[in-house]
Amino acid sequence: MTVISERAVRALAGYVGPTVADTCVRATAMSIGKSFDTLDEGDFRAIETRARNLLAPILPKDTIDRVVAEIKGGAR
Repeated sequence: MTVISERAVRALAGYVGPTVADTCVRATAMSIGKSFDTLDEGDFRAIETRARNLLAPILPKDTIDRVVAEIKGGAR
Protein backbone atom coordinates (compact mmCIF):
# COMPACT_ATOMS: atom_id res chain seq x y z
CA MET A 1 0.00 0.00 0.00
CA THR A 2 1.11 3.54 -0.59
CA VAL A 3 1.40 5.83 2.38
CA ILE A 4 -1.78 7.79 1.61
CA SER A 5 -3.67 4.56 0.93
CA GLU A 6 -2.55 3.19 4.30
CA ARG A 7 -3.57 6.37 6.10
CA ALA A 8 -6.94 6.52 4.34
CA VAL A 9 -7.84 2.90 5.07
CA ARG A 10 -6.70 3.22 8.69
CA ALA A 11 -8.60 6.50 9.22
CA LEU A 12 -11.84 5.24 7.68
CA ALA A 13 -11.79 1.70 9.09
CA GLY A 14 -12.62 2.80 12.61
CA TYR A 15 -15.94 4.21 11.40
CA VAL A 16 -16.98 1.97 8.51
CA GLY A 17 -14.92 -1.19 9.00
CA PRO A 18 -11.83 -2.36 7.15
CA THR A 19 -13.62 -3.85 4.14
CA VAL A 20 -15.64 -0.73 3.37
CA ALA A 21 -12.60 1.49 3.99
CA ASP A 22 -10.47 -0.57 1.60
CA THR A 23 -13.23 -0.59 -1.02
CA CYS A 24 -13.62 3.18 -0.74
CA VAL A 25 -9.92 3.77 -1.37
CA ARG A 26 -9.83 1.28 -4.26
CA ALA A 27 -12.92 2.85 -5.85
CA THR A 28 -11.33 6.27 -5.54
CA ALA A 29 -8.20 5.03 -7.30
CA MET A 30 -10.23 3.49 -10.11
CA SER A 31 -12.30 6.65 -10.53
CA ILE A 32 -9.16 8.66 -11.30
CA GLY A 33 -7.56 6.05 -13.51
CA LYS A 34 -5.08 4.72 -11.00
CA SER A 35 -4.64 1.57 -8.99
CA PHE A 36 -4.74 1.25 -5.23
CA ASP A 37 -0.95 0.94 -5.15
CA THR A 38 -0.28 4.03 -7.27
CA LEU A 39 -2.25 6.59 -5.27
CA ASP A 40 0.01 9.36 -4.01
CA GLU A 41 -0.22 12.62 -2.07
CA GLY A 42 -1.36 14.42 -5.23
CA ASP A 43 -4.54 12.36 -5.12
CA PHE A 44 -5.56 13.66 -1.72
CA ARG A 45 -8.49 15.73 -3.02
CA ALA A 46 -10.09 12.71 -4.69
CA ILE A 47 -9.65 10.63 -1.54
CA GLU A 48 -10.99 13.46 0.63
CA THR A 49 -14.10 13.88 -1.52
CA ARG A 50 -14.87 10.15 -1.48
CA ALA A 51 -14.24 9.91 2.27
CA ARG A 52 -16.50 12.88 3.03
CA ASN A 53 -19.27 11.39 0.87
CA LEU A 54 -18.93 8.03 2.62
CA LEU A 55 -18.94 9.47 6.13
CA ALA A 56 -21.53 12.26 5.72
CA PRO A 57 -24.57 10.10 6.57
CA ILE A 58 -23.05 8.70 9.75
CA LEU A 59 -20.75 11.30 11.36
CA PRO A 60 -20.90 14.96 12.34
CA LYS A 61 -18.83 17.40 10.28
CA ASP A 62 -16.20 17.99 12.98
CA THR A 63 -15.50 14.26 13.19
CA ILE A 64 -15.26 14.01 9.40
CA ASP A 65 -12.82 16.94 9.43
CA ARG A 66 -10.63 15.01 11.91
CA VAL A 67 -10.71 11.89 9.75
CA VAL A 68 -9.73 13.93 6.69
CA ALA A 69 -6.89 15.54 8.66
CA GLU A 70 -5.67 12.07 9.61
CA ILE A 71 -5.73 11.00 5.97
CA LYS A 72 -3.78 14.11 5.02
CA GLY A 73 -1.20 13.27 7.66
CA GLY A 74 -2.25 15.54 10.50
CA ALA A 75 -3.28 14.74 14.02
CA ARG A 76 -6.52 12.95 14.67
